[in-house]
Amino acid sequence: EDQGMSRIIARAEAVAGAESWGTAQVRVSGLPEGKWLWYRFTAPDGTMSMVGRTKTLPTGKLGALKLGVFSCSNRPFGHFNAYAHGAVRDDLDAVIHLGDYIYEYQMGSYPETVMPGREILPVDEILMIDDYRQRYASYRTDPGLQAIHARFPMIAIWDDHEFANDTWKGGAQNHQDDEGVWSLRRDAALKAHREWLMSPEVPWHRYDFGNLVSVMTLDTRQSGRDKQLDLNAALKAGPEGIKAFAGGEWQNPARTLLGTEQEAWFASEVAASVKSGQRWQLIAQQVVMGDIMTPKNALEFLAPNADARAQGYVKGGIAAAQAGIPGAQDMWSGYPQARRRLLKAMADAGADPIVIAGDSHNAWAFNHSLDGKAVAAEFGVHSVTSPGYESALAADPALIRDALLQSSPGMQWCDTSRRGYLTLSFNAAETRCDWVFMDTIKTVSMATSAPQAAVVKHGKRKMTLA
Repeated sequence: EDQGMSRIIARAEAVAGAESWGTAQVRVSGLPEGKWLWYRFTAPDGTMSMVGRTKTLPTGKLGALKLGVFSCSNRPFGHFNAYAHGAVRDDLDAVIHLGDYIYEYQMGSYPETVMPGREILPVDEILMIDDYRQRYASYRTDPGLQAIHARFPMIAIWDDHEFANDTWKGGAQNHQDDEGVWSLRRDAALKAHREWLMSPEVPWHRYDFGNLVSVMTLDTRQSGRDKQLDLNAALKAGPEGIKAFAGGEWQNPARTLLGTEQEAWFASEVAASVKSGQRWQLIAQQVVMGDIMTPKNALEFLAPNADARAQGYVKGGIAAAQAGIPGAQDMWSGYPQARRRLLKAMADAGADPIVIAGDSHNAWAFNHSLDGKAVAAEFGVHSVTSPGYESALAADPALIRDALLQSSPGMQWCDTSRRGYLTLSFNAAETRCDWVFMDTIKTVSMATSAPQAAVVKHGKRKMTLA
């Protein structure tokens, strides 16, 4: 019950050996509810680990809750200042990681130039169980990441890069035939993730924080996702190809991001959360739910010397947007009927949902409606280090934001050029989102730049900037 470990209330044993690559996990029951507790590991020879801190879930009436939210930490791109900044805060109850905790690429590919001191192991692309384990171990040498794990309990879900880029249930964009059997690689990645980041056996799960918030985690990646559609092929076919895409498989109601089992679970649990009196439902999942439509003038955002590939990508996005198709088919926008079902489940339950998303590296705010009725607010968290639009676009981020807001219905705000994290503050009356922007990732620094905030009033189901 104290950091000095003088009042011990529970003990347990675990084995840290070759079977788990030296990781050890302990599940302890019977702990007091809603309390900060401290823990450490003691080896048979008496060697002791550093002391960590955690907090148990509260029950009953809860007046306030504050969570930190992180996503997309590519070590070679820069320093994990966002983790370090979050770790010294005194106002968080827990943190949520929305995935891309590690990246699978070989060193020197993404990014091509590794920041000195931010090297990773193994140096090759990770494929086998020990590759994934070593990559996690390599990341966990970072002092900021160590600090946030030592200070707060973390709800961690995976995205694609814990497996391979653009994962779906039967493979991934970054998995080729000469890299082995996909199911073996997937299972290796799952095992390593669960060794380093404790999680339930079933990835969709509900955590109730008193009577205030139900946190509902989803798996939009490898459990039930159908393969992403090839928008590029439709674009190459010209106007007829785009027309066929818009009215064809893209709108097929059978296509799913979650799978039928998880969709049914969500509909049941969101209704149960409302029925049990939970004030808010926080939907913690990986990919952006709102539509991001490429602005008509997006070519102006490119640098004068932009290569043909960049120009072609933007031109394709403009053509798709003119047909009402978002360019990012890996997000919920690539599965519009599945998204509609999810929103309908929230609306039918009478929920007060807040959706959070990672994956895109940029910060977003959306309001979602269904048949003209407000359903949910969405907050997208920017990355810890992975690059956003600023890596490809030369224009002033404010001009890019204005163009995106004009072209994208539902979008309320965005920041496409800065790194960091966000916090969510809940009480009975409102939820407040605060985006925290780190001043740099090029050096170790706790400095931040101008923040942004948004508020959702209970019962309104839409956000406004604060």
